[in-house]
Amino acid sequence: MLWGNKVPIRVLVISNFRLLLQRLTELVESQPRRFTLAGSATSMDNAEALISKTAADVVLLDFDSGAEPAMNLIRALHGVSRAKILLLTRTENHEQQDQAIVLGARGMIDKDTTPEMLFNALQKIHEGQIWLNHEATGRVFVVFSSIGNKKAADGTDDKAAQLTDREQEIVACIMRSNGDPGKAIAEKLHISESTLRNHLTAIYGKLGVANRHGLVAYAFENGLAQRQAMASQAPHKTV
Repeated sequence: MLWGNKVPIRVLVISNFRLLLQRLTELVESQPRRFTLAGSATSMDNAEALISKTAADVVLLDFDSGAEPAMNLIRALHGVSRAKILLLTRTENHEQQDQAIVLGARGMIDKDTTPEMLFNALQKIHEGQIWLNHEATGRVFVVFSSIGNKKAADGTDDKAAQLTDREQEIVACIMRSNGDPGKAIAEKLHISESTLRNHLTAIYGKLGVANRHGLVAYAFENGLAQRQAMASQAPHKTV
């Protein structure tokens, strides 16, 4: 069954907490137009093979089932699988959670997440966006900024120097927008969606990325996020 013109997103659920696993699978199955259950598992053993076998688009992974196995899985999938990982946690071990995001998990939900928020998170990360609350975004921002600063100190080529003032302003707005659709971002910038797309095409070309997710990742990894945050506090320039 299609959701509009879209094929339902294939979701694989992994948790060693059987009651939670059952509830999560029920939630996925309750939205057949948006999602289809690719499978479920109570262990991360052979998870990489299972993800490949089920052709999962998104893996909803209970991080509390084991932080180290979860991070090993994220590392294993990096660069070899299109499946995106959404983590679920009920604890506040921020250091491990942030490390998982740095390694490549696309988002995290917690004990306060509602079913509709879960559905939105699955949809958004499947589309290439990152799903984090503002607190987690801030922490990860600091981690990636320190990585970017180290690269700059080591003489890493800074493609961001090619961006115009207006393009830098657009990047700053995207970093603040936390996954807002293009229409909302265009409205904040007081430009049309087509103008925004034109600017983004130029930005992607200069930074060597393919989409907004790649832009956000580049910004974090190269310290651009920190610089744009500082720039956003200065008076806006118009072009």
